Parts: sequence; C-alpha cells; structure tokens
Amino acid sequence: MAKWDLDQAATALWIPVAELPPDQIGGGQSKIFDELRSAVLFVMDELLPEDRGTAMIQTDQGMVSIEEIEKLYKKIKS
Repeated sequence: MAKWDLDQAATALWIPVAELPPDQIGGGQSKIFDELRSAVLFVMDELLPEDRGTAMIQTDQGMVSIEEIEKLYKKIKS
C-alpha cells in the first residue's frame, strides 16, 4: 500500500449503478473533500455496495483504487 497523506484534499468518483436500469450506462458522480480521510469514510460508509465497487479517489498523490480505499478504511477505523 502506498503511503497516502490522509490530510490532503481528495475527490471521490463513482458510478451510481444501483440507480440505473440494467441496460443503461450512466455518467459518473463526484464529491470533493478537504481530506482523503473523509473521502474514504464517505465511500465506505455512504455509498451503496454496488456503487462502492466503482469508486476511486483522486488526490494530488494519484488515484486511490477501491482496494486501497478498503485498506485505508481499516486503518482509519482501527
């Protein structure tokens, strides 16, 4: 796991697949956060499980994959 700065600004990105009919592909959604920590908590605690699988977080350090988000979440919660 990369060493992520949890205090840096971040933008959560996801596709709301739970809201779409199965035969449609929709556009993505985004939400800006002052801290990566808050973006991780949003993805893991607020997004529906189906949408969470499409999530990633953009930071100045790079893109945080869902696998990395899950690891960061465990770290934040411990």
